[in-house]
Amino acid sequence: MQPITEKSDVYGYGMVLLEVLTGRHPLDPSLPGGANMVQWVRNHLSSKGDPSEILDTKLRGRADTTMHEMLQTLAVSFLCVSTRAADRPAMKDIVAMLKEIRPVETSRGDTDVLKLGGLTSQSHSSPPPPKNVLLHGSSTCSYNFSDG
Repeated sequence: MQPITEKSDVYGYGMVLLEVLTGRHPLDPSLPGGANMVQWVRNHLSSKGDPSEILDTKLRGRADTTMHEMLQTLAVSFLCVSTRAADRPAMKDIVAMLKEIRPVETSRGDTDVLKLGGLTSQSHSSPPPPKNVLLHGSSTCSYNFSDG
């Protein structure tokens, strides 16, 4: 048991986001190797797996703009569940990051790879120009929504 702090609330918020995006319970027994959800996501991403495979199967196959938004939200949720509490953003910064998530203008063409906060996913749209978001305030968090 650890004391309740703003950073533990941030972790809890990140878990809720992960639950919504993955459609899984944090201790889902069907996760490979008996991992918890955070470890499963971490393992999937470190093995260079497609981040869209983390999403709930009911959410996959949506329009590219919607997938882009969900993957950006996944990146934000992953910041919230950082192992070190000091590395988690403040709630005001999370709100700012979520407000910055916008649909991508789509133009059909060759398959591109979107890079979302370190996450990459196959997409059939051209990403927008890079967009950097640097948040200032009580948190030392900076987050890059660079798509290019």
